Amino acid sequence: MKKTLLFNFLVTFAISAMPLIAEEAASNSKTDNSKTPWLEGVELEPVPKYITPVIPLKLYLQNGEKIPKVLTEDEPIWIQADSDIFFDNPPTKDRKMLIPNPEWEGKPSVNWRIINWETNKTTKCLSTPGQAPNIMEVVPVTPTRKGALYCDVGRKMSYDTESGDRKKTFANSSGAKDVRVKDITPPTCGLEISVVNGSSGSIYPVENPPNHFPLPKTADLIIKGSLFNKESDPDYEEVVSGLILGTDMIAPDEQATITVGRGDVIKITVTGNDNYKLDTNKVKYGICAGAGGEPTPVCQENQPEYDLAGIKIPEKPYFYLDARDTTGNREVLFVPIKVKY
Repeated sequence: MKKTLLFNFLVTFAISAMPLIAEEAASNSKTDNSKTPWLEGVELEPVPKYITPVIPLKLYLQNGEKIPKVLTEDEPIWIQADSDIFFDNPPTKDRKMLIPNPEWEGKPSVNWRIINWETNKTTKCLSTPGQAPNIMEVVPVTPTRKGALYCDVGRKMSYDTESGDRKKTFANSSGAKDVRVKDITPPTCGLEISVVNGSSGSIYPVENPPNHFPLPKTADLIIKGSLFNKESDPDYEEVVSGLILGTDMIAPDEQATITVGRGDVIKITVTGNDNYKLDTNKVKYGICAGAGGEPTPVCQENQPEYDLAGIKIPEKPYFYLDARDTTGNREVLFVPIKVKY
């Protein structure tokens, strides 16, 4: 008898508690819009009204092997995107919805990007189609120590609606692989040089052609300002092409010689940067003897001003710039000096 009473009590309690539980569940399911006020009053349906198929995608090397975890900047790599979006038959289902009489309306549009998790930015890769639409030669152009190779594909399609009309939509497919892209490009730093109460000019390299592979990379040397011009023209500009971007960049005497007086005071500022990260602690500049190889400083480096009257000028003086990035790529630039006595 006691067991029967206890059972009836529990059943009655459970039934009476159900509305309270349902009410609590409903209140808990409400979205907290305090941090997203733009969603206030917006109701999202459990099943979308419109058909927009999302198709899985996997990435492999062209030969079917796994994509390496470390890629090299500017080095082409053949990759295949494995997805039904490339097949002749379009999808017949979108989540729980059937797609009546689906047809493709065009070819797949494929995009390749490098996601840089260090900067939360994406950069489009250079790409060239292969023999099949899902195989491409991809060139990662953005170095990163923490990133992902990302591929997204869209393809236009159509289907029958309940009213008998044809409606157009897009099927989408995407996938990614975590990768690191090794930086192989030296810094492209330059110098702004000015004579106190006199002329000024700037000289710096620009990678050309961009994204060249394999090494070595080449650069144009941009020379600007009255300091490089016999007529002291402030609008003077010269471009020297074909220099090897790296540790032996010697500006030619004909276009880049800086003429100064023995008693002049020179100000130097480093300009430019690196395509990844410049190691600012290893940037050096100053005046050296000769050009090529390791710079041989004739005075203290990294000074905001150089009083030439107090410096022992070598037979062949040069301004020099020695810059490295955090990967270890190095740039050394030499600019010839002519001292008038």
